[in-house]
Amino acid sequence: MKGKTAVLLAILLLLCVPPALAQTAGDVPSTVFQDRGLNVSVGQSSFTFNQTPANETLSIMVANPTSSPMDVYLEVYQDEQWNMVEKLGSLAAGKSGTFDYPVNFTYSGKSQEVDQFGVVGRTYSGYLGNVFSVTEDWSMYEDALKSSLSFFGVISAAVLIVILIVLVTGAMSIAQRERHGPDKEYNLRTLFFPITKMRPVAERIADIIINPFFWVIEMALGALLVLLILWFSLHDIRPDIGWLVFIVGGVAAIFMPVIFLIIGWLADYYEREPLRFIVGLFMWGVMATFFAFFINTTISLIAGLVLSAGAADLVVAVLVAPVVEETAKGTGLLILSGHHDFDNVFDGIIFGFSIGMGFAFIENWLYFATNASPVVVGGLVAWAYNILYRSFLCSLAHGCFTAATGVAIGYFKSRTKSTGFAVAGFSMGLPIAILLHGTFNLTAVFDSIMQTAFGVPVPVFDPLLTIVVTGIYIILGAYLQLQMKDKAQNR
Repeated sequence: MKGKTAVLLAILLLLCVPPALAQTAGDVPSTVFQDRGLNVSVGQSSFTFNQTPANETLSIMVANPTSSPMDVYLEVYQDEQWNMVEKLGSLAAGKSGTFDYPVNFTYSGKSQEVDQFGVVGRTYSGYLGNVFSVTEDWSMYEDALKSSLSFFGVISAAVLIVILIVLVTGAMSIAQRERHGPDKEYNLRTLFFPITKMRPVAERIADIIINPFFWVIEMALGALLVLLILWFSLHDIRPDIGWLVFIVGGVAAIFMPVIFLIIGWLADYYEREPLRFIVGLFMWGVMATFFAFFINTTISLIAGLVLSAGAADLVVAVLVAPVVEETAKGTGLLILSGHHDFDNVFDGIIFGFSIGMGFAFIENWLYFATNASPVVVGGLVAWAYNILYRSFLCSLAHGCFTAATGVAIGYFKSRTKSTGFAVAGFSMGLPIAILLHGTFNLTAVFDSIMQTAFGVPVPVFDPLLTIVVTGIYIILGAYLQLQMKDKAQNR
């Protein structure tokens, strides 16, 4: 659940030295900008933007007050320190000159922003410096962004909601017409008050996570994380834009997971389990996101104390997050394994996939509203691309990861009803899920490097991994359904 930006920067720094930093001015004294000994002025210091990124050229006029030649460098104040940008040129003794420097301005969520630039002059006798400010006015861009979100975003969200209502209503209608077992075990009454008489303890515990009373607890924990997402959405951005990003991002985040869930549930044609199992496990995925988020964040903070920021993010993304998230998700499968209706491999695929969809829903919402919001990625077009990419591939990936744990449990459950064998299946399937998840995160880092360093327009490795694994599940599922068909015909 960590962003890829810091990881990418860390790896790129290890691979190469940025050309701009190669033209250093040596160790510039920290007091060079306090003395203001260099004569500096700028042609235009205020800009109004209606798009992001926006390119403007700064005309920087510098006068050399010394009797020796001077090399002129440009610095920018970022992250509470001055950072060298590049060498602007040179000036002869007592001469003046104008240096044009193109700057790429990017909207950061603030209507008004002030950037601090510094000019350093290096002579044989030492350094001179001065500072100037550039004011950015993004109000026109914000108005355009709000207008586009209000029209295209809200209309798109409304269409998606209508589609979801129709599909969910249809799925519920199918569920109501189906009968499971001669004793009518699954009806409205047993949804809230399951049959527990003469049932083993493991099944009574399993009934808890498919009970609406427990769903309320899971929804409450999920709501806390959603409130945090809302806070992130409104932080350092105009509230009206933040609310639109939050709402549209939430609708986009839930759409494909629900579609995938319904498709998966309907695909179990010959031994379809009650819809309550799917809903209950989806809610478990929502709750798992809550615990995984705070555990990952805590470990990330601790790692940041002993490692560099990039190294800490890399370790958490590839080694820590897969273990935490798959354990949180897979525990729901382990609990449900005590139920007598979790009895084959196809059940394991669908149940694990359901948990993954609940997890993907909240995680995608977090990304759409924060790490990959239109403010961060640079506009609505890039935001729409991220929504489509994560909605399809990342949702499928999370479902496939946890389905690996479900397959192992289902395999053992199909051969024996012993709880111990279900635990063995969990112990074997969980490492596979973790390995898949870690590999996916690592390939995502490789894709980011290729896109940034080599100009590859789209990700390659993580989509390929997701498509291959999904294809394996489809083939396996089709084979299992044919087996179930044969058994049904024989009966």
